[in-house]
Amino acid sequence: MSNRTARRLAVPAALAVTLGLTLTACADGSDDGGAPAGETATPAGDDTATGTGTDDAADDATEGASSPSASAPPEHRTAAGLLAIATAEKKAGGTAFAIDDPDRDNTWEVDVATGTISVEVEVSADGTEVVGTQDDDLDADDRRALDAATFSITQAIERTVAKAGGELDDAELDDDGRYHWSVTVLVDGVETDYRVGAQDGKVVQERDDD
Repeated sequence: MSNRTARRLAVPAALAVTLGLTLTACADGSDDGGAPAGETATPAGDDTATGTGTDDAADDATEGASSPSASAPPEHRTAAGLLAIATAEKKAGGTAFAIDDPDRDNTWEVDVATGTISVEVEVSADGTEVVGTQDDDLDADDRRALDAATFSITQAIERTVAKAGGELDDAELDDDGRYHWSVTVLVDGVETDYRVGAQDGKVVQERDDD
């Protein structure tokens, strides 16, 4: 073999060795900070591997958007009145015995008995907020009637609306020889009066004398 031919064969062999060393270095990721062989690098800020981060935040946002607001005001007049009673009783710490509709000043007026005191609680039209209060002496007859009643004003209103339909206008504890709740409802815009036994809960429509 001539010297020229030997040199031609030696050059490709040297290139092959160099190329093989280069490929081996590229396959080894330990020198450039990459993930070891057989593992996949996780991009910075990607929390998918741990199950936390943006996915949880999105879930929280979805839950908040789909949950109804606890403070959303009721649209139905009767529901607003019943809520006003509960709001007033909580504020005054007693038992409601009268409620007047919010036509005049856009507030429900709820009378609450607590001990020997009658507290008039003004509640917003949606029944959620106390606007003002005023104390007065509780009438002895009202106190006796409340003590004798086994059905509350709330139950009297619910029973009346269930029987008559319509929406609440006003209600109060009354006495005409026998304790009862007087409940007025609006049926197709017409006021209709009912009486509900304070002890038996029986609902009877009031009849005009004439």
